[in-house]
Amino acid sequence: MNPEPWALNSVELLQQIGTLIWSTTGDSQVTQELAKLRVGYEIYQRLSGEREMDALRNQTILNICKWVNDHPKASKDEMMKEVGKQIAQFAENVEKM
Repeated sequence: MNPEPWALNSVELLQQIGTLIWSTTGDSQVTQELAKLRVGYEIYQRLSGEREMDALRNQTILNICKWVNDHPKASKDEMMKEVGKQIAQFAENVEKM
């Protein structure tokens, strides 16, 4: 997902900062606090369904974009109908979550 293989996302960067502080000072407090935050965030993500919601939203947008690309001469009404269909499918999938 990172454009560069050695790039760190924000969470990984914080974790590495905590590890660096612990390895140079021996103080594990920062590392422990960062670990608690990361675990709490992960639990929230899993319980809230935020990731799944984002994935559904992104898939809906991609589906609409693909349809528009595949139907460049579609009328405005046809586009609106397809967008409405995709949004209805999105809503149905959200209800199933």
